[in-house]
Amino acid sequence: MRLALAFFALALITLSLPAQAASFDCSTANTQLEHTICDYPALSDADETLATAYATAIGGLSKSAVSAMRTDQRAWLDHAAYVCIEKARDDTLETRGDCLTGLFNDRIATLENSRMISGHRFYLATRYGAVPDPEAEPDSYWHVAQHELSYPLIDADTDLARGFNTLMEELPGEYGWPSNDDFETGADTSIHVSVVDALDKRITARIDYFWFGHGAAHGNPGIAFVHYLPDESRPMTSADLFSGEGWQAKLLDLAVAALRAQHSEYLMLDDPQDLAEAVTDPSRWSFDTYGLVIQFQPYEVAAYAYGAPTVTVNWQDIEDLLVKDADAIRWGF
Repeated sequence: MRLALAFFALALITLSLPAQAASFDCSTANTQLEHTICDYPALSDADETLATAYATAIGGLSKSAVSAMRTDQRAWLDHAAYVCIEKARDDTLETRGDCLTGLFNDRIATLENSRMISGHRFYLATRYGAVPDPEAEPDSYWHVAQHELSYPLIDADTDLARGFNTLMEELPGEYGWPSNDDFETGADTSIHVSVVDALDKRITARIDYFWFGHGAAHGNPGIAFVHYLPDESRPMTSADLFSGEGWQAKLLDLAVAALRAQHSEYLMLDDPQDLAEAVTDPSRWSFDTYGLVIQFQPYEVAAYAYGAPTVTVNWQDIEDLLVKDADAIRWGF
């Protein structure tokens, strides 16, 4: 069902309305979604915040970018209504309200990534999917498989924007997002990409991805990075930072030593060689004032409850492993 709600499509004008329990006049509510927003206080508050977040997210964008974000916002509304109303496991106000409040708050957090960073106006492309789980019991909480995707694009007609945007458009497929919307029915997935640094010589984006099999004790999260080099119009490779024979083994030794120093109490590491691929993979790297930060996933070096730890290898310890122009990568200028 296509939901073209005025309080989202025309979010800018709602900011001038008198304060009320939602971002629109509840006396005009005529759909189940609108009535739920008006009747459930937490959702009403979230709706007001979402209207502001959306208006802020499209501020200053080109007409084409606004159009793209408006289309995505309407698709998200369809997704929210499908998951929480059309395919809800029961029809109580509390169940609908709690479900929608969660989705509204997630959408608010996503829209906050549409902003200006270091002179570049980033906006968002988002995709949503929801399919019934044919294996779910009638009263199962996981009766619908939900899938979310968001990634940043640069709102400009420049070579930099075209190169970066092409990379972002291709990135979701590398993390399992289906190109033909053939969504998994027995698991929830999400891929959210956000800009960490937008520097002259490097734009770094962080990828947070998540897979949760229905009925499992917990999900499987992961964190990765991609570093776009504007001057080269391509992602960074390890050769852009390191050179020389045996740098991989030296970096591994330093990373393992740092792990033992920084996470000794919680470290679970049988064979350091098991980490060789992760330590030398640029998608695991981010850049700090003090050193190269290496990202590990849950289970890799510690128990699941410990999360996704990082380790920092000091720049001074790897100075002799770096290429001549490494400063352009690590400092970004």
